[in-house]
Amino acid sequence: MGIADLTAPLRRPESRTFTIRDLIDEAQRGRIRVPHFQRPLVWGRQDVLDLFDSIWRGFPIGTLLLWAKAAPAQRISFGPIHLEAPEQTDALWVVDGQQRLTTLIACLSDLEGETADPLFDVCFDLRRQTFVHSSKRPVPAHWLPVRVTLQSSTLVNWIRNADSLKFEELDLADSVAGAIRDYIVPAYIVHHDDEQSLRDVFDRVNSAGKPLTRAQVFHALFGGREDTASAASVLERLAGLGFGDIDEQRVIQSLLAIRGGDVARDFHQEFGDDEDRAEWFDRTAVALRRSVEFIQSVGVPHVLLAPSTFPLPVLAAFFQLHPEPDANSIVLLRRWLWRGWVHGYGTRGQTPALRQAIRAVHPTQGVPEDAPSAFDAVRALLDLVTEEPPPGFDGSSQTNSAAGRLALLALVYRGPLGPDNEPIDVSRGLNEAGVRAIAEIIPGHRSRLEARGFWPLNAGRVRGNESDAILRSHLISGITADALRSDDIEGALKHRHEDIATVLQPFLEARLDNGRPVAPPINSLFVPDEERSNQLAND
Repeated sequence: MGIADLTAPLRRPESRTFTIRDLIDEAQRGRIRVPHFQRPLVWGRQDVLDLFDSIWRGFPIGTLLLWAKAAPAQRISFGPIHLEAPEQTDALWVVDGQQRLTTLIACLSDLEGETADPLFDVCFDLRRQTFVHSSKRPVPAHWLPVRVTLQSSTLVNWIRNADSLKFEELDLADSVAGAIRDYIVPAYIVHHDDEQSLRDVFDRVNSAGKPLTRAQVFHALFGGREDTASAASVLERLAGLGFGDIDEQRVIQSLLAIRGGDVARDFHQEFGDDEDRAEWFDRTAVALRRSVEFIQSVGVPHVLLAPSTFPLPVLAAFFQLHPEPDANSIVLLRRWLWRGWVHGYGTRGQTPALRQAIRAVHPTQGVPEDAPSAFDAVRALLDLVTEEPPPGFDGSSQTNSAAGRLALLALVYRGPLGPDNEPIDVSRGLNEAGVRAIAEIIPGHRSRLEARGFWPLNAGRVRGNESDAILRSHLISGITADALRSDDIEGALKHRHEDIATVLQPFLEARLDNGRPVAPPINSLFVPDEERSNQLAND
């Protein structure tokens, strides 16, 4: 290398981010290219599934290294996907990330491949909550093809045809699609014309590269601002509530909600250059704290017992605008919360329903003075949920389903007692042991809800010899206890099913508050003396 090369100014790599949808769009335009020195695709089936599992869970999948350089018109390939790419003056050549990009493009692109490749035919099993290869034919109705998740139109069509799925499964499908569609991939773009330099960078990344830390990902996303402006910082501030881990996607939706308007808008263009992002994340933390405390106040101590986290962004928008609502509005807000948990918050999929609910609370982006009053907002929310009797208890419901969690909340309401006759701290147990804290109190039937309850994990199963107070606190009647003492497990399950069903119906009816009028607060009906005098004078 000559002296001129050493003294020439070096253009530093550009840091930016892409959503997965951005990457697929760029690939289909022919802008993303693979240099000839790259190795062929070597990933196997599990690698592909692990990539999508990481995206769904919000785990980092690594930073892309791209080479900004002109590219000729040519035929390019990504696995089975082939296309004729036009000439590009600003193509992005993949230096590091070929396996990830090829997998994403082949699995998610709406372009037809020349040959079918089962490696890239991936679905999400909504019941087992895991990614699978769709080798099974026909594909089960509860398997969501990842290929339909990027476009709202294809996802809506799939949901419209999924008649056999439950609301919570459709809700989960919408969450999976959103997680894939909006996942952020950090990238460094190198601007240099020397291919040998790119080979050197490639070699160093693959031999000594380290994954980005959370702070580095944040800096790539927000250009070096403080880490207080992040969903993670909001969750850290909520940790002391004992409510458990809220999905970061709900935090972002809450931020968009408190700013008003369409919650499904693109977050990446949300802030102007003159806005303090950290301040908005701070407001989001305050609004979510009020929201979580409200949910806890209605008898839901932990996120793992919430039938749905759908209400969180809506509540955040409400409490941002009305931090101290009147008692009447709180009563009506509880009514909306429970009716949605029992019957669903909408029939058109989660994103349209969430958009509609938030617009009822804060319809205009950036104009809080146009937002309705607390009473008008809650009345509009109640118009979006159905007023019907609660369904009967279905013992086949899983503990992660809405119906299963409603039954578990009825158990929490009873104030379960441990073998020492002391109250069980349900929230603490869930924080320490996760769903394992929902113990198997009747052995051998963990999949059946009537076999589950809140019982110390180190205390063994319930024997039926415990005090009447302890047994009643776990919805175990005398006849169920008799069956447990005689090791009649099937009989115990049958009778406890009846015990839960007997309690669950009135528990839910009391919270649905059906048949009650939606009346404004009393103080809104009073006319101030001065205003009344003016009215009389005008008359």
